[in-house]
Amino acid sequence: MPWYPRIRTAIKSTLPALAPTQATNLALLVSALLARRTCCLSALARAFPTPPTRRVAHPRHDLLHRLKRLWRFLDNPRLDPLIVQTALIPHTLASLGRVRWLGLAIDWTMWDVTLPTGARMRYQVLRIAVPVAGRALPLVQLAYDRDRLPADTSQNQLEEQALAAVIAALPFGVRPVVLADRGFARAPFLTFLQTQGVDYVVRVNKGTCLTDARDRRTTLGMEGTQPGGMRWLPGVRFGLYHDRPRDIWVNIACCWRVAKRHADPRRKAPKQPWYLATSLGDAGRAVAWYWRRGWIEQSFKDSKSGFGMDTAQIRCPLRLTRLLMALTLALAWLTLLGLPRLMLLPDGWHVHVSQRGHASIVSQALAYLDEYRHLPDACLPRFP
Repeated sequence: MPWYPRIRTAIKSTLPALAPTQATNLALLVSALLARRTCCLSALARAFPTPPTRRVAHPRHDLLHRLKRLWRFLDNPRLDPLIVQTALIPHTLASLGRVRWLGLAIDWTMWDVTLPTGARMRYQVLRIAVPVAGRALPLVQLAYDRDRLPADTSQNQLEEQALAAVIAALPFGVRPVVLADRGFARAPFLTFLQTQGVDYVVRVNKGTCLTDARDRRTTLGMEGTQPGGMRWLPGVRFGLYHDRPRDIWVNIACCWRVAKRHADPRRKAPKQPWYLATSLGDAGRAVAWYWRRGWIEQSFKDSKSGFGMDTAQIRCPLRLTRLLMALTLALAWLTLLGLPRLMLLPDGWHVHVSQRGHASIVSQALAYLDEYRHLPDACLPRFP
């Protein structure tokens, strides 16, 4: 793992609160993820170094000791993965340069995995990421058991707590725009965003009741938006509570925009328009921001197909979250490495990597690591 010394130096300088052993083990885990590209613990443990001098020349349980070292790190209750991930946010964003508007895409992904004991775990992972260049740079990942959420906590509260922690960690002067799909289209979530004072674009469901300033009600889906059209409904009240309008004022963008590429008969046109609840001042900006939200779906595919996130055989959600904490760092640095604006890859590298089409920035970064065995300092955390 030739990039381990650089990663260890970056982690120790940006996370001084970590104990020396915690920083070293985190650097080893991130380096192993970049080298093995799997979430299988035994495969990651094989990438851990062995002592240069041994008391026994050929120990019988060499892999077991390295695996126990990894397991103890993942089981360390003094290591809070949310605190570690949010502490790195300012340093990661500093690599993007001066950013005034920052999209924050939030979404869940779910999978089932069967453990060696035969038990079946039903995991769901919350990810908050910054959409850039067709992918999403992850900032925070948290894993939960779908059947056993933390005591006295709902899924809605978990989402709001994680989002509040990310917003609080953003550098001064950065204005976030929260991007969410229909799974987050609920009145308490919109109230939370307005209380936080952040901008947002949230897709809401067809059939939602809206009430304008004159107490006239309308239902989304009956406003008459046609394919290729766009409508703007400013200053309306969202939803009903006991058949009365809620005191939640939003703007609604109704967009059924058919892009030119949908002229290809092999591509399906959208079946219904987007209904977007937003705090932004016009429909065009809301649609442009929400278009980026889909990039987080592609990042989930990168995590599962490229790193086997959905194959990790771990029983405890907290241990899985600590593993995903290291994966967050690895994916963020790979995204920065492949980001065109940073110009860290050789000229024409995308042509060298892909035979047809256009390779993603993560694929280009992984190909660079394979060929040059080098991780530039410019994509590692820096001080803002």
